[in-house]
Amino acid sequence: MKTAVFIGRFQPPHRAHLETIKRALARYERLVVVLGSAYCYPTPKNPFSEAAREEMIRACLGLQEQGRLHLVAIPDDYYDDPRWFRAVRAAVEAIAGPGAEICITGYHKDESSYYLHGFGDWPFEPSGVVSSLSATDVRNRYFAGDGAWREMVPEAVRRFMEQFATTAEFARLQAEWKTLQHYRALEQHYPYPILHVAADAFVQAQGQVLLVERRGALGQGAWALPGGYVEPKETLLEAALRELREETGLQPGPAALKATKAFDYPGRSLRGRVISFGHHFHLEGPPPPVKGRDDAARAFWLPLGELDQHQSRFFEDHYQQICWFLGRAPQPPKESR
Repeated sequence: MKTAVFIGRFQPPHRAHLETIKRALARYERLVVVLGSAYCYPTPKNPFSEAAREEMIRACLGLQEQGRLHLVAIPDDYYDDPRWFRAVRAAVEAIAGPGAEICITGYHKDESSYYLHGFGDWPFEPSGVVSSLSATDVRNRYFAGDGAWREMVPEAVRRFMEQFATTAEFARLQAEWKTLQHYRALEQHYPYPILHVAADAFVQAQGQVLLVERRGALGQGAWALPGGYVEPKETLLEAALRELREETGLQPGPAALKATKAFDYPGRSLRGRVISFGHHFHLEGPPPPVKGRDDAARAFWLPLGELDQHQSRFFEDHYQQICWFLGRAPQPPKESR
């Protein structure tokens, strides 16, 4: 039995996605659709959960087609590409079985399609679907209130998105989208690309991590490491300590600093090109009392054992930052394994 693999974010699934899925189901005995960017906090770039995306895709297909379709959700692993490829391979092989004949299908959209040739012995077999449709364009029209998006998605997806547009979550995402559009307009006045520098603090104490809940317009309600932009006259460490103090009231000594790392994945932030320098502080003794201040709605300690099950609450790549400092891979929540 030959198995095809179609990888994407499907935010949302548009007509070209559906055509690719239908052609693959007509051509191969089994199709595995890999839902990328799984278990992340909803943003204007990734507004729909993995469950919602699966629901939309299945609603576009007949029962016989659905019986040969499998969907797997894979979290982002920005700072270890080979590990991400291994995670996809393991998930697909768990479905296809040992020694199965597997190929990658899809189409070359842009530089983000590099993964099509990244699986070694899994050959790339083009879907034959060539389309100018873009999920980015669908989302921009959706949040802008431009009804043209309706013609770009299958009927079942249109119904889902129209219902979602009546929710409070859509209103939050639309407000965030408008804020981001304002930032983009401001950047157009500069003669060169703007590079932002931030500093974050991963504070660990007795198996717990210090987090804040964001209060601002971007990522409102998301959980994050204490941090923010570096001011012109301070070092990276000074910025991390200042943000930590301002947002939580915590002031660790210099001896608590154990490691630093530049987190520079180009797409890590919707705010623009933001490089964040992570600082790992390890405190002796029990976690000290903290309180949310400044632009943090609250500050709290989270047991590291609960990290994976809450990864969909994290802002930007902060879950991946914690995983990097812990020396481990991002993991699907236990209930999804």
